Amino acid sequence: MWRSVRMVGAEIQERIRKKMDHRGIDPLAIESFLDMVRRIPENDPGYVALHRTCPPDSDSIFDSDKLSTEINELGKRGQSLLSKAIIIKLNGGRSTTMGGVVPKGILTAKNGRSYLDIIVCQAQALRSKWDADIPLLLMNSFFTQESTLESIRGYDPPPETFLQHQVPRLVEHTYAPLDTGTESDWAPPGHGDIYASLKRQGILDRLRSKGTRWAFVSNIDNLAATLEPWILGLMDRDRIDFLLEVTDRTPADRKGGTLIVRDGLLDLLEIAQVSPKDRDCFMDMDRFKVFNTNNVWIDLDALARALDTGGLNLPLIQNHKTVSDVSVIQLETAMGAAIGSFPRGRGLRVGRDRFFPTKKVADLFRLQSDACVLDEMHRLQMNPQRPVSLPPRPRVHFSADFLENPLDIPKRFEDSESVSLLEAVSLEVSGSVFFERNVKIGGRVIVSPPPGETYLVPSGSVLKDRKYP
Repeated sequence: MWRSVRMVGAEIQERIRKKMDHRGIDPLAIESFLDMVRRIPENDPGYVALHRTCPPDSDSIFDSDKLSTEINELGKRGQSLLSKAIIIKLNGGRSTTMGGVVPKGILTAKNGRSYLDIIVCQAQALRSKWDADIPLLLMNSFFTQESTLESIRGYDPPPETFLQHQVPRLVEHTYAPLDTGTESDWAPPGHGDIYASLKRQGILDRLRSKGTRWAFVSNIDNLAATLEPWILGLMDRDRIDFLLEVTDRTPADRKGGTLIVRDGLLDLLEIAQVSPKDRDCFMDMDRFKVFNTNNVWIDLDALARALDTGGLNLPLIQNHKTVSDVSVIQLETAMGAAIGSFPRGRGLRVGRDRFFPTKKVADLFRLQSDACVLDEMHRLQMNPQRPVSLPPRPRVHFSADFLENPLDIPKRFEDSESVSLLEAVSLEVSGSVFFERNVKIGGRVIVSPPPGETYLVPSGSVLKDRKYP
């Protein structure tokens, strides 16, 4: 259907071009961004009509449970191909959703080690176990590049890195480039930029010339996502060009991106692409049963063909923010949306054991607790001592007036990792509370002192199935 697009004036386009050129940005990247600007819809927001889509069937989404009898053979097949695989971690994010401004990858994640430390150990464990040279590649942003290079200097061998593009933030309504004269003028253009960055920097061609055929890509903060040989074997056996791992929706993540079939092809749909009147339908877990984990498997030969024959169709995302009291938009694309550009794109339904993102401080606290452990391959797993009658992971919620910045954890916990969630169903904390060490949480616990009062949880306390104080 025809859509009108915003005709950003030549003068504004030229200001954008000059700002990016002055930054030393590649001319092809400048033209690509200007093309994104020209694609901004003027009146029609470009919502996807849900009545013209349908949920995917079993031909489009593999089910790991139903593949259980084949996993051994697929694993053997994948093991023979590990020397042709690479691990890529998306390492461009700051801990902004946690209230912090430091790169998430260098935050302490588990057992005193950072996300980067653990990811590097995972790669080393894979190489050792399978006796295969599996490279680790980090996609940094200009926010994370310097800190990451400093952090990985001591690794042997250090992972390779590449820098994704950067684009100017645009003032809302006028689309002029933000001009504060600071780094706040700039933003990464979303993880969908990985494809253009790999191509333009020659990395895709270099990898393929060395015989690398498949890439496993996931977020730096998802320590449960590691390269799995049997999935690699599935990619090869079924000649899959692009595989997106999905997992069952729960009420907590029913707003997450889901897979649909549109015009005969599997596609990723985000809630921002859905009209407000259709969003209840989008969040219907009986109709759309899975959501995107952002664990992606890519056949690099298929990716090269797609980029050489017209590129990828990545829907434009407008991310609205306020910077220096100015309303701005960041133009972004999503990595998983590339699935709609591959006729042989497929989904793979996996369990929650491959999905443990940490977006908020409460997620980080849960990650650091005894509810989960790192196994011998440094993969994040549910603690085997956790009672099977409980949900696999406890739910944790911290209000903003309790804790929202990971750097402030010592102000609320004497030793956060000593707080046991092994037998917890849920923990909710609000207000002024301080936990001393070795506190145990059992069942459903709420800690919420009256306004203006501070509540101390003494060392050795056992809180269970009620509200405190």
